[in-house]
Amino acid sequence: MAKIFLHSDLNNFFASVECLYDPSLRDKPVAVCGNPEARHGIVLAKNMLAKKKGVKTGEALWQAKEKCPDLVFVKPHYDRYLKFSELAQEIYKEYTDLI
Repeated sequence: MAKIFLHSDLNNFFASVECLYDPSLRDKPVAVCGNPEARHGIVLAKNMLAKKKGVKTGEALWQAKEKCPDLVFVKPHYDRYLKFSELAQEIYKEYTDLI
């Protein structure tokens, strides 16, 4: 029997979840990052608009802002990401128990 593998990529996951909770972010470049108030930390995730401006995951916040002055920094909400990750896994479980 042939093996079938499925790779599921939830694109820009953290940023996508943040846009679900705050629809005003949907048309703006967004970066989920460590501590936007103190401007410390790195970009944990970004949406496609930020990516098109050259923002990279893992870069310092000041570097990201230099590339994209209108970039919106959002604090991470790990409880939200866990919730949506679990919802995705429930969908996968409809097809296989090998997750």
